[in-house]
Amino acid sequence: MLTKIIKFKQNNFSFYVIYLYNNQPELIFNAIKKKINHSPIFFKKISVIININYIKNEINWEKVYNAIISTGINIIGVSGCNNKNIIKSINNTGIPILFTNNKNNKKIQNNDFKDQKKNIHNITQKSIIKIIKEKSSLSLNKNFTYNKSKIIYNPIRSGQQIYAYNSDLIIINNVSTGAELIADGNIHVYGFMRGKALSGANGDKNCQIFCTQLFAELLSIAGEYLLQDQIPNNFLGKSSRIYLKNKVLTIKSCN
Repeated sequence: MLTKIIKFKQNNFSFYVIYLYNNQPELIFNAIKKKINHSPIFFKKISVIININYIKNEINWEKVYNAIISTGINIIGVSGCNNKNIIKSINNTGIPILFTNNKNNKKIQNNDFKDQKKNIHNITQKSIIKIIKEKSSLSLNKNFTYNKSKIIYNPIRSGQQIYAYNSDLIIINNVSTGAELIADGNIHVYGFMRGKALSGANGDKNCQIFCTQLFAELLSIAGEYLLQDQIPNNFLGKSSRIYLKNKVLTIKSCN
């Protein structure tokens, strides 16, 4: 009887992308360290993709590479590179070159994305709003009965979507970046909350979100939402309660 040794399977993963606009290693190092100092727990040993598409001049990749990894960040790939000499330098450091759709490369090079900070793992703010509208498009039915809470003990991976119909959703594990939690009721996460959490998907404004370590990409209750860069730094990594107060999404520490 043959025993399966390996299996090839396609998966979708989401990673942070650091876009470089300067080729000076020291400036890049200082900029990254400044960002890390704001949220040291979140950025600890984080894996990222480096995009060098916006660098117009030559780049000493080896020095830039050493500057970035000296901050504690792991580089898993480089994108936005079409220069053969730079590609050779990147290959010498053992980092994979990631290529996007060639038809879109020229368009990307000629555009200055003003909303780049709002792009979360290649998901634009418009698409996030679309997700929220789709899940909260049904008006609240006052006669519906809540089901038994949906409890999940396994980690929620990037690309997974969990929906708790007419019930609370309880995750007793970590939620990865790129994962999506949706519940008509409350959402509880006992672990790292790095993905998106959409509570009150049926329009219930009394629903809340609870998590022990807040690093969410998106928080939403009944269509009202906060993006990651709108979450105050003093709540990152903390045990938090999220609720609506006067139609405004509010975060309160549970510590």
